[in-house]
Amino acid sequence: MRLDGIGDAAVCTPLVAALRAAGHEVGVALTTRNAGLFASHAIVAEHVLERIPWPEHGSTEESTARANAEIAEQRYDAALIASEEPEAYQLAAPIRVRVGFTTGIATRPLKTLWVRSRVTRTVRRDQHEGAQGEHEVETMYRLGAGFVRTPLPPVDLPSLRDSLLEDGWVVRHNESAVLQAGPKWRVAGVADAVLYRLVERLLPDGLRVLAGPGEADQVRAVLGLEPEVCADLRSWVDVLAHASTVITVDTGAAHVAGMLGPHVIDVFPDADFEAQVRRWRPWVSPYRAFRASDVNAGGGDELAEVVLDGF
Repeated sequence: MRLDGIGDAAVCTPLVAALRAAGHEVGVALTTRNAGLFASHAIVAEHVLERIPWPEHGSTEESTARANAEIAEQRYDAALIASEEPEAYQLAAPIRVRVGFTTGIATRPLKTLWVRSRVTRTVRRDQHEGAQGEHEVETMYRLGAGFVRTPLPPVDLPSLRDSLLEDGWVVRHNESAVLQAGPKWRVAGVADAVLYRLVERLLPDGLRVLAGPGEADQVRAVLGLEPEVCADLRSWVDVLAHASTVITVDTGAAHVAGMLGPHVIDVFPDADFEAQVRRWRPWVSPYRAFRASDVNAGGGDELAEVVLDGF
C-alpha cells in the first residue's frame, strides 16, 4: 500500500521484485497519481484510490468503497503498509497479517500506539526520514522481512525492469536525452533562465522535454516550447526506459529512471544535500547528483557539457 506520489511508489520496486522472486503474488493499493506504474504482469491486482485534494486527507467515498471490495475479493494473506496515511491502515484492517512503520514511543507516542493497535508487526523508522543513513529503498524493503529471501534489496536491472516494463520490452538506451521539466526545478532552486539555457544547449542534439499533464503551461511559459505530455503513466515509463540520459530534479522521474538503467542527472536543493542524496539517489542506474546552486553557477552550460560529453 503506497498512497503517495510516483517516486514514493517507485522506491518499492525492489520490494515488489523480491516478493515475486520469493513466489508471492503481489497486489498494490495506489492512487490516481501513481496508478499504472507497475507492469500488469508483475501484479495480480491494482486498487486505485482517488485522493481528496490537499489540505484534506483521505480518498473519495466511491474509490474507497471500490478498493475495499476489491481487496476483500483478493483474500490477501499480508498487507505491507508503506504509507503514513491513516486510510492505508484502514484498507489493511481485514487482512490477517499487517506490517507498518512506527517511530517509537519516545518520539511520537500517540502515533506509535495508534499504529501498534492496527498492525500485527511494526518496523522501526526514524522520525526524520533517512536519518538512519539508508536509502528509501532499504527502508521500504524492511517491510518485507520474513516474506523475501534476501536481506538486501535487489540491484539487478532485469528483475527491476521486469516489475516496471511490460512483456516484450527491449531497452535500448540509445535514444535522445530526456529532460523532465516542471515547477519543481524552480522549487529546487534552479533559476528559470538557467533551465532555459540548459535546454537551449541540448535541443540541437535531440533533447526531448517532458512535462506532466498539469505542468505543460508552466513549462511553455519558462522554456518557450511545447513539451511532450505522455498519454499515460505507462507510456511515460517507456520513454524513460529508452532514454540515453534522464535529466531531472529530485522527482519521480529520477526514481523511476533509477530502476531502469539510463544515466541520470539528478539535481537536489542545497539544503541537506548529502542526506537527500543518500536517501533518494537513483537506486541502480549510473547517476551524478548536483546542487541547485552549482547548476545556477554554471549558467546551465556546465550541466549541458556533462550530458554532451556522455556523462
